[in-house]
This record gives sequence, C-alpha cells and structure tokens, in this order.
Amino acid sequence: MSLMKRFQEKKKEDPGYGEGESFSVLGTMPTTAIARQQAVTGFEKELEDDLAKLKLIRSKKQKETEKAEHLVPKYMPVVETLKASGSDHPLLGQILVWLFDIADIHAGMALALYCIEHGVPMPERFRRDLPTFLCDTILAWADGEHEAGRSVEPYFGQVCELAEGWDIPDEVSAKMLKLKGLVAMDLESWAEAVTHFERAEEYGAKVKTVLGKARKKLESAKPAEEKPAEPAEASGAEAEGTV
Repeated sequence: MSLMKRFQEKKKEDPGYGEGESFSVLGTMPTTAIARQQAVTGFEKELEDDLAKLKLIRSKKQKETEKAEHLVPKYMPVVETLKASGSDHPLLGQILVWLFDIADIHAGMALALYCIEHGVPMPERFRRDLPTFLCDTILAWADGEHEAGRSVEPYFGQVCELAEGWDIPDEVSAKMLKLKGLVAMDLESWAEAVTHFERAEEYGAKVKTVLGKARKKLESAKPAEEKPAEPAEASGAEAEGTV
C-alpha cells in the first residue's frame, strides 16, 4: 500500500490525523507573542501525535518512508522558521534525528550545526549529547560509504575537524581517527595515514596491522637520499684485519 493510500485509510479511521499541516506547510510564525505561543503549542501537539502514530508502525522501512514522504516535509518549513528566529526549540532536535534516519546527510549536517550553536537539546530518549550523536551518526554513514568505495567527503572531514574542539568519548575519537587513516591510505597519503593511526592508537583503537602497513609504504615511498645508507661491505683484507 502506498504512503498516500495509507494516509487516506488512517484519515478514515481518525479524521483528525494530519490536521494542522496547513500551518506547517506555510511555515510562518505569527507576529504577536500570544499568537506565537499558541502556534508553538499547536505544532508541539502535532509532533506528539505524529510520534505516537509512528510508534504503531512496526516496519523500519515503512517508518523511514513515513518520515521521508510525510513527516520531514511537514515540519521542515517550521524548522526553517524557528532557525530564522534563532530558536532553540526541542522540535529541532527531533527533526534532526529524522533527517539522519532518512539519510538526508546534507540537511542533517546543516541543522546539526545550527542546533549545536544554539544549544538545542536532543530528544529526551537520547542519552548522548548532540556532538556525540553527530559524530556517531556521520561515522556510521562514512563507514558504509567507505566500504562501498564512495567518497566520505565533505561531511566526514567537516565533522572530524569540528570534533577536535568537542568533548566526545575516546572510543568515538578512536573510530574517527582510524577511518581517517584508512581514507588516507586509499589516497596513498602514507604520512597522513601513519599520523591518524598513531593518534587512533593513543585513544585505544586496534590499528597495529594497518599502522604497520602504512609505515612500510611510507618508508618505501621515501626518496633514496632520505633512506638510511646500507653499510658498505668490507674488502677481503679489511675483513681479515690485515690492513
């Protein structure tokens, strides 16, 4: 059954299903304080209802379809309105999660950076803070892209650079640095690979094999004048100590 058909069936069962979308589609915020508060209360209630309905769907794939084709388009205009006003409303954190759930990495990154800058909280069910969530999420995505032979840039590099200034768990740093090393090896940037692997090892990553390989490649890639000179063989007379 198509998403539209499912929506129509749910609408028959629950006439109130999907109501309030007119505000979301318009994506405009009333100008008076009282009206704004009423609008905020309105889409907060919509989100609660949509989350409750989403929990009734057992299929992970169907949930992703619902988010991609219905929920994210419904709330993105509100997200843009909240961002324009510099808001830290918790709704932003929920839509952020959905964006990554449907693999909209570009929009997810943009919203994540806004949320971090403005102190937007993660949904209550999440124990991780937002920087850790972003690192974990982009790392999981980048692992899949790397294994498939696709580029992990620019998003992985952006998050790695930002993570240098974040307080994130050591195991997350270790995984990110290891992947940075693997990406550098793919590019035959052996010195960078060694640097990343050595740092990853400091954080507890198991990189002994790949680090050893990168070091050998780096050594073999050095110009002849940079390599240590081989000791000259002694002549027969010198070897016998007769000189």
